[in-house]
Amino acid sequence: MNCKNCEDPLEENAQFCDNCGAKVVLNRITFKQLIVDLFINTFGVDSRFFLTLRKMTTHPDDVINEYLTGVRKRYVNPFAFLAIGAGLSLLIFNYYAEDFIRIQTNVNSYQIEELKEKAEKEIITTPETSKKELQKLQLEKKVAQMQLKFMDNMMKFMLKYYNLLTFVFLLFYTLLSKWTYWKPHNFGEHVIINAYISGFSTFVVLIAFFLAILVNPAIYIYSTLFYIAYYLYVFAKFYKHGFWQSILRLLKFLLGLVILFIVIMITVGIIGFILGKTGVIKV
Repeated sequence: MNCKNCEDPLEENAQFCDNCGAKVVLNRITFKQLIVDLFINTFGVDSRFFLTLRKMTTHPDDVINEYLTGVRKRYVNPFAFLAIGAGLSLLIFNYYAEDFIRIQTNVNSYQIEELKEKAEKEIITTPETSKKELQKLQLEKKVAQMQLKFMDNMMKFMLKYYNLLTFVFLLFYTLLSKWTYWKPHNFGEHVIINAYISGFSTFVVLIAFFLAILVNPAIYIYSTLFYIAYYLYVFAKFYKHGFWQSILRLLKFLLGLVILFIVIMITVGIIGFILGKTGVIKV
């Protein structure tokens, strides 16, 4: 019998090819075998995944430093680490879709109730109601309906493309970290750093999500504060900053966050204005 990968002759009862090192596979793929391969080979107790997860908890600076300096076999690739977290989040959030939407809307429940009231409000006119007042009431109702529809579509979009959005936000986080910690690392190295931070954060957010279902929805929302705290913790250890240096970096980070938020809002506003002018959005 020959190896199916390199065609080199195999010894009898060989489990691995002496030439290319590939595992000798004799049986067909079964669902049971797929599950075994997933949990033993990928998530085994001694796997690189659990080592990476554990070290990102206690010594994240070691993981990042070693990976950046060329130690690539000890830990999970940063993008694979992030992809695992994003994939699990996608599955869990969709399985608990109703809870996910409820928790997300809990943040601005008062605003949503106001919008629903305006969107469902029946416009009653009197002989004293002017044309201008009527148009204003109609506009308020239409805008409220559009806002509710937009928020609903955003929730559905997040549930459907959460894993892709994770990598989009990775770019934003990298821009912020590069702004906050300009030297000595380049943009590509900041991508690696943020991939590890975001990957670890996704697992913490999942724990917060389950606690939010069982205890209080606010727990999931406050997990955002954890991300900022963990972000600064990792960079403080990585760059060996003291307390006051970390505070200054925090202020710079928050300034960058505000600037990025303003740029995004202006961009969204311009796009909305253009779509309104071209008739794509009608009010």
